[in-house]
Order: sequence, then C-alpha cells, then structure tokens
Amino acid sequence: MKELIKEYFGKLDERPFGGMEEERACYLRFLDLLCLLAVNQKENEPERSVDRIGALLSEETLAKALEPHAPVEFEEKERLRALFFAICKKSGGPLHRLMDSGNLEPLEMLAFLMALSFGVSRKYEGVYAILREESASAAEPTAGLCHDLGRFFLTEEENDISLLYAPDSFLNTILLSDHIPTALYGTPLRPLYLSRVPQAVYLGENTVLGELSVCGAYQPVPGGNYTCFPELIKELGDVYSAAVQMPGNTLIELCGQCGSGRKYLLSNLALISGQDLFCLNVKKLFSLDDAKQEALIRDLIAKLMLEDVMLLLEGWEEGQEQSGRFLLLLSRLEEYLSAFFIATERPISDGVRKGLKGSVYRIEMPEADSQMQSRLWEDALIQYGAVFDGEIVLTELVSKYRMNPGRIYEAVKNTVFISGVTGEKEDAAAHFLIKKEDLEEQIRRICAIQFKENATRLKSPFVWEDMVLEPESEALLKQVCDRVRFKSVVNETYGFGKKLPYGRGIAVVLYGPPGTGKTMAAQVLANELGLDVYRIDLSRISSKYIGETEKNLGAVFDAARNSNAILFFDEADALFSKRTEVTSSNDKHANAETSYLLQKIEEYPGVSVLATNNMQNFDAAFKRRMTYLISVGIPDEATREKLWEKAFPPRAPLGKDVDFSLLARAVEMSGSNIKSAAVTSAYLAAAKGGKITMNEIADAVDLECRKNGRMNAKNDILQAMAGNY
Repeated sequence: MKELIKEYFGKLDERPFGGMEEERACYLRFLDLLCLLAVNQKENEPERSVDRIGALLSEETLAKALEPHAPVEFEEKERLRALFFAICKKSGGPLHRLMDSGNLEPLEMLAFLMALSFGVSRKYEGVYAILREESASAAEPTAGLCHDLGRFFLTEEENDISLLYAPDSFLNTILLSDHIPTALYGTPLRPLYLSRVPQAVYLGENTVLGELSVCGAYQPVPGGNYTCFPELIKELGDVYSAAVQMPGNTLIELCGQCGSGRKYLLSNLALISGQDLFCLNVKKLFSLDDAKQEALIRDLIAKLMLEDVMLLLEGWEEGQEQSGRFLLLLSRLEEYLSAFFIATERPISDGVRKGLKGSVYRIEMPEADSQMQSRLWEDALIQYGAVFDGEIVLTELVSKYRMNPGRIYEAVKNTVFISGVTGEKEDAAAHFLIKKEDLEEQIRRICAIQFKENATRLKSPFVWEDMVLEPESEALLKQVCDRVRFKSVVNETYGFGKKLPYGRGIAVVLYGPPGTGKTMAAQVLANELGLDVYRIDLSRISSKYIGETEKNLGAVFDAARNSNAILFFDEADALFSKRTEVTSSNDKHANAETSYLLQKIEEYPGVSVLATNNMQNFDAAFKRRMTYLISVGIPDEATREKLWEKAFPPRAPLGKDVDFSLLARAVEMSGSNIKSAAVTSAYLAAAKGGKITMNEIADAVDLECRKNGRMNAKNDILQAMAGNY
C-alpha cells in the first residue's frame, strides 16, 4: 500500500496549486487511489459482504445495512488521512476555498468529488459499477459508496453518513441542490453534469454560465489605462479587502446614475485584485417563477464559492412588493459571502438596511470632470482598438460634451461599428479610425432626449456663410463657440473652475425685431459645435396655477441636464418680461417664476439661448446674469444686398434686369422677409413659365410688406428702377 500511495503522489510539496485544473487533477488522483484500494480490498477479501462495498440494498436488508460497521483495518490510514488534509491545505484553487470556508466536512468533500468525477470522465461510471458490484457497465456513485471509501482515511466520527443527508447543509442546498434522498444506502448521490455550474466552472470554463445567463453575465475587464477615480478606487479596494478579512458581512453600495461608472470602478478593482466580476440582474431574476429563482440562486452561490469572483447586484428597483424577496436574496448571500456589491441610483432604504445581518458601506459616484473624461476617452479607444482622426481635439471634445463613463464607452463602440480600418504600416496593428462627424452623430444619438410636448428639436443645416450679421454680432457669436470649445482649458487647466462652483453654463440673449435671424443664429451655433438644439415652448410651460410653471421648467432642465444640447427659448418675453415691484400676489408669483428660470439657466451646464424682440423688457439684474447679449437687428443696406444674393440658389433662373443693390436700397426688410419674398417670386415666375424678373420680385416684396402693414413697397421699387432715388 505504501508503494501504491508513493506511486500516485510521490512527495506532496506545500507549494500552491498552479490553478484550478492542477488542483482538480490532484483531488481526482486521491479519489482514484481510494477506488483502487477498495477494488484491491474487495479482491483480497472475497468473503466480505456486498453491503460493505456500497451495493444497492433491498428494503429488507436496509435496517441491517445501517448498523455500525467495524473499522476497516488499513495500515496506511493515517498516512492517507494526512495526504488528504495536506491536499486540502494547498491553496490556488476553488476546492481549497470550499474547505477553508468551513462549509464542507471532509466526508462532504469526498461526496462532492465523487459527484464531480461522474461528469468529468466516463471511466468513473465503470469504476463505480465494479465497486457496487453492478452487472451493468456503468453506475452512479451512491451515499453508501462514499461512506465506504471514507473509511480508508477518516475517523468514525468524521465518516458519519448522516452528514450527507442534512437538509440544510451546503452540500445538499447548493452543490447537490436537487433533493434529499429518501433512502440512505442505494440512493445515488446527484452527479454534477457538464451543464451544472459548479462542474463547468471547475473544468476551467469560466465563461460557461448555463441557465445563469438568463439573468447574469461576466463584466468584461477593459484594456484601458485605468487612471480615472484613483482615490475612489483606493477607498473601494481598502473597504473590500477589510470586508473579506474581517468577520461579518459587508454590502458595498455604489450609488449613482446609470452610466456614472459603477461597473467601470469595479472593473478597476477586479483588474487590480485579479478577479472576475459577475453581474446579476435582480430585476430579471425576480421575473422568473419561484422554483427557477431558487435553482439559479443555488447555482450562483456555488459559482461564487468555486470561483474567485466578485458579485455585483444590479437592476434593483426598490418597491414594497419586491422588498421581501430582495431581503431573502441578500440573506442567502450573506450566509456564504464576506462582501458583495450592489449598484443603485438611490440609496437603499432603512428598511432594507435593518433587515441585513451585516453592515452597508455606501460610495457615492462623483461626476467626472474634464480631466477624468479625457482619460475615459483614451481608455475607451484602447478598449476598442480605435484612434481619433486629426480633426478631433480631446480638450475640445470634453469641453463640448459632458459625458459620463457609460456614454463615452458607448459612443466609441457605436462609432467603431461604422468606421473603416486604417494602419500606417503593413506589419503594424490596424486601428479603427474614428472620424469627427461620425463620433458627433453617435454622441447626439446617445444624448438625445424626449421633452414630450414642451420642446422640439430643430434641424441645423445653416453655416456661417448662410447668415449675414453685423461684424460685431458675428464676432460675439464666434466667441460663444470658443467659450464652449475651450471650457475645459479655462476651468480645469487654468483653474478658474474652482472659482465657479455653479454657473459654468453659457447664457446667450439674441435680441432684435422679428425675422432678423435669431433662430438661424441658434442653428448656426449648433451646427458649428456639433450639438443638437431644442426650441423650448414657453407657452406650453407657463401655467396660471401656482407652482405648475416651476414644475414644468424643472422637468425640462432635468431632462436636458446630460443632453449636451443647446436650449433655445424663443420669444422669451413670455416669462422673462421686466420684473415689477410686488403690488399683488400675481406680481409675486410672476417674479418667482422668472427667478426660478434664471436659477435653472445658471445651473444648466450647457448653452442656453434666449430670443426676444424687445430688450427693454428686461431689467439690469437679468442682463447681468447673462453671458452674452447679441444684437440681431434690421440689416443695413450693404447687409441686405448680401441677403438678397444668398436668397436665390445658383440654379434659379434670374432675369438680366434683377438688381440686388437696387432692392437693398429701395426697401428695408429683415432677413426672413427677404428669403420669403425670394421664394414667392420663384413661384410667380414658375406659374408664368419664365424667368424671375424684377417684376415678380417687386410683387413678392409688396406681398411681404403688406403682412407687416406697409403699403406701396412695389411702387418704391419701380420708382428706384426709374431712377427717382
């Protein structure tokens, strides 16, 4: 026997296992040795009764089989016993964690090995058939057989067969979680088939989830630099390490909005600790029937005990109906895990906290500043093997778009899907080239918001060349663009952000008569910056009921907070009229609405554009809180001439008599009136089947001027053509 043990193991050193496969092979060698000893003993002692080999028993002999048996006389029992516990002490694999956790007794470990072996190799089917003296060529391991093999290295107390049938044991509720056999000897232990999670995991197939894939998944560990949230990562690591080592249980709560970086933060921790991160969607789990939930919870716990995995619970939405079920899940996890995580948008309630055995440690997710966003963009590029084209400037990108980690990764991933592949050298690794227009389009899609009836998204087809403004006004609009592009440089690099705890947004007032191009100016800004522009309908927001206007305004700004959109308040006079002295409750109410809107505009981190026809309606305090006041007035003669030239497309059939200089001199018109007159003249000419002449244009101008109460505009043009002025 001594030579047999030496042949199987040689000298067992104390070094850790090289991984789960090496550990599994070692344990199965020990099981092979036990089976070989049993076979040899059976051959050497043919008079031995079959019940000592664990064969199936009839009902009549069941009582006799349960009688205590004399200890097996095995001279190398202590040597074999020492070998087993030496294997259990070796770290480096999941079975060591099972034994070290205290959840399994030695006999239970042997039972688990036998069940596991049945799915690992078909040779054990034949081995167990021989040991059970079955006529068939294959047989499952039984509790009786486990008990018999245990006699070779366990004491009588350790080899107590009742351990295998404890209904609340870790072995029966988790590892062999099917049912407790009603009979002892002769009832097969439930084997762990290849589809069972513990066995699949122990084979080294870490990505095999089986039925757990319905509500869970591994979180891929990105290949970025992981330089974001350094202080938070250290805090999280310290808390997790302490929770694992200290007695008791700790639920670590990561509180933040969707996409705030909760998984990113845990991926950092997983990368540092060399562990995998498994995410369980609680909402999906609770959508299943009770039996399915119980089976998956057992699979999950077995997986966590066998693998070196961190657990994150997500998708939890606290509600009265689900609180009891959620507490039951947490209680089950607390039985076996020292520490695990939960992602929430709002802190879990005191009721749930009080129902836990252990403690709760909450970490609030911070908002990523420009520096962190820059690192996140770099991480995302590495993760998806992409590079920016030469037009994308990172400092400008983080200035224009306020993005959280989730949105940054999503934007890069989506853009990669529609990007080509480029490589400077044939032998160099190719990268996906991300173009500026593609990235901006994906960002706009990700950040798109639904204002319902309170706002409308405006198309932004116009560029600087389409708009004719006074030089000073155009220069101010370009300053607005620069202020957006270089916001991160000024606030973060230059340090001005510390002096602006709030009010980092940009508020622009465009004032001037109707039709002068205020809406177009907002669209040009949006097009130039690659942002969406939404026109806010103040007529729908305003309400006669006290507090309702503020409620509607709050909903608009809450929806827009992370949209990176330009908010365009057309005809802002509806709410921003000059505040009056309080002489009645109505005045007080109106002033409160105006003050609230000013407050929300200051808090909004993006660009707010307010258009008004009359700047005199606003008081000095209001003007002081605006970033830019830009005049968009009636164009002068030179500007009107440019507007007339731009109003007609190159393919428009203009007559030789058309004189834009004369039109600009003869009639004062706004830009929108000029554009409308040009379109009307084209229809008049098309109806006649001829070219667009001064006659059609004069008729169209006269029609536009009559809308505004001005008569005889056509006569003015005709007199100018006659040389009267």
